[in-house]
This record gives sequence, C-alpha cells and structure tokens, in this order.
Amino acid sequence: MKTCNVVLILSVVTLLISPAGLLAENGFPDSPAGIRAHEMFELLNGTSSTTPKDYVQNEFAPAFRDAFPMDMHLGLFDRVQHDLGELTLVSADEPMANQVDVVVRNSAGDKYLQITISVEPDEPNRIARMGVRPIPPPEGAASQQQPEKQKEKQQPADQEVNDLDVDALREWIDAKAANDEFSGVVLVARNGEKLFHEAYGQASKRFNVKNTLDTRFNLGSINKAFTSVGIAKLMENGKIAIDDPIGKHLDIFPADISEKVTIRHLLCMEAGWGDYWDNESYLVKQNDLRAISDYMAFLKDVPLDFEPGATNQHCNTCFMVLGAIIEAVTGQDYFDFIRETVYEPAGMSNSDSYDRDNPVRNIAVGYTRQNPHIPESSDERWANTYFLSPKGAADGGGYATARVASLKNVTEGIVAVRY
Repeated sequence: MKTCNVVLILSVVTLLISPAGLLAENGFPDSPAGIRAHEMFELLNGTSSTTPKDYVQNEFAPAFRDAFPMDMHLGLFDRVQHDLGELTLVSADEPMANQVDVVVRNSAGDKYLQITISVEPDEPNRIARMGVRPIPPPEGAASQQQPEKQKEKQQPADQEVNDLDVDALREWIDAKAANDEFSGVVLVARNGEKLFHEAYGQASKRFNVKNTLDTRFNLGSINKAFTSVGIAKLMENGKIAIDDPIGKHLDIFPADISEKVTIRHLLCMEAGWGDYWDNESYLVKQNDLRAISDYMAFLKDVPLDFEPGATNQHCNTCFMVLGAIIEAVTGQDYFDFIRETVYEPAGMSNSDSYDRDNPVRNIAVGYTRQNPHIPESSDERWANTYFLSPKGAADGGGYATARVASLKNVTEGIVAVRY
C-alpha cells in the first residue's frame, strides 16, 4: 500500500535570480518556480547574497508570509542547516504549472528532503506556499557515508548504547534557556527508565509563571497525527476504506470533487487542495471558527488546485475534511471522538483542544519576536495570541504535556516542546 509522510508547512526560499543558462546548468527548471527553487537552495546552503529574513519579507506572497510568525519561517533554515548541513541537489521537477518539486540530500547521503514550492501565476511570482518533508533515499541512491559509519548503522537495534551524560545535557539546555533560545520541557527515557525530565522558561511572562512538568504546550500540526489515528481506527473497524471517495461519506462537495478525491488523497495531502489561510471567507470568519462544521461551511466551495494524486502540497484543508468524515461516520463531535479514541487509551489525560478564551489551567503562552501589528521584528517577546485559531481542530492547534503516563513501552526517546 502506498505510504505518505505528513508534510510540515514551514516556509522559506531564496534570492539571486539566475540566468536561464545557469539554472539549466545547475539542474533547476527555467521557470518562475525553478528560479525560486534555485534561490531557496542557495539560501539553505548559505551562499545567497541576501538574508532569509529579508527574502521572506519581500519575496513571499503576503498571505503566506503573514500566516506564520517570522520566527517560524526562519526556523526552517536553522533546522535544515543543523540537520543536513551542506545540501546537494538530487532532482528538480515541475509536476504542474507554477510548482516545482526539489529533492536534496546531505553530504553523507543518508538524509533526503523533498521541497515543494508553488509561486503566484503572475509576476513577480512570489512564493505562494511551500512544503518540506523528509523522504527515504530514492531507489538506487548510493550512500556517501564512510564504510565504518555504514557498519555502525547496521548494528543491531538493541545493542547497548553509551550512557546519557546528564550533566552535559543539562549544561547544554541551561545555556539555551539562559540565551532565550529554549523554553519548555525535555523528557529523555530509555528502556522504560526516565533519565532526564526538566522544565525550563516561563509559561507566562506577563504573570511570571514558570513552566512545570505538567504545563500544556500547543502542538501545532502534530494534531494531524491524531486525526490520522482516528481515521485508521475507523478503517480497522470497517467503517471506512482508504480508497473511499469522500462523496461516500460527505454530501457537501461538487460531484467532480466528491467522486475523485479519496481518503488516501487526504491523508497523503494529494487531494488537490492546499491551505485555507488566504481564503476570503476564512479571513472574515477566522475568529469565530471553533467547530469542524464552521470550517466546512466555506471549504466545501474551494476548488482544487490540481488533479487528485498528481502531486502533493501542504494541506490543512485535507485534514479538516478528514475531521468532517470522522463526524459523519461516527455521529460524534470530532473532539469527543479523538478524546475517546486517541487520548484516553494512550493515557493522555492532559491533552485536548481548548478554546482560546477558556481559562484552562497549566497552558503555556507561545511567544514570538514578531508583533502582528508591527512590520519589523524586535528583540522583545510578544504573545502569539493573535496567531492562534479560536480552537485547535483536526489540522492542528491542540495541547499536550511532555509527560508519559507509562514508560513501560518506551525503549528510547526524547520529547521536547519549545517556542
């Protein structure tokens, strides 16, 4: 069965518009999307003449740029550079107009990323959306690792590993917290034994409340995984099938969409939709959207950007539709179903989706250096209240703690929640 990864929509791209000949020589398509892809490749490799912040500010379409705090956009560069280092281009293809799919790898050849970039159809062809996801090595790809590194990776999974240097870990995290680079909770466990569990920073700067081991943090897109588990449970119980067209369970979409888009397409973000943040109805109603039905009232009229299955792009719309399918099939409220099907069996008693204006205890406020009313970021931290939806939903925005109810089934893992 075809598998797929959840696409994380962070964002960023690059500068330096290259001549067509240079683009072709470097393996990028000679097109607006290809130009942007080449720019992003140079930015991620640190060879661009501009900064990521300037590029995001000036070359992202306003709806995409303003959908996230600047810190979140810039975080993509930090994560890719930290995890992969210098990048090598593997391929750059155009599955459709105004979109390019780029595959890159690290110098060791053991980590690959697919970067999908969509641009506006008209000049200046700014970045309209972007998705980044890790992928397995393409078939036939030869690893560039040294033989001893390859041998090390082939050793049995249960082989004894070095003991955790708790003092070194604490020193490193303490430095990050002191430099305002980390705020949250870190849990490290191995073979059912808790090795490290500490809280850092403040849950509320306004009231000087510190984070604790029981502080709830916003999960962002991790809620997509819970929605996927809920759908899998319905498949396991024979209520739905992965290749069911959505029209089998929902009667609100036009016939061509109802018949062509399947549950598999939704899970793989290949339905033909993207995100809804620039939808006019959403922008008008965004502060009133709490129930799944509130979103479906306007998402039912959103046309497809491409034929289902032709490619993928980050799709919060897909997961809202999955939430609607859960409600239609079970007759339950989405939030009740996830609570009973996912949270309670897993012992996640402190996890849920909460209304933004409900004074729930032990919830951390998120902070950013970008104020939505001030164009330029500053060194001052601002609460991210105005970036949040009124209530987390099927596509993200719920809360959880970095605490495990039972460590019996934890063989090795690290849980961390940060800004």
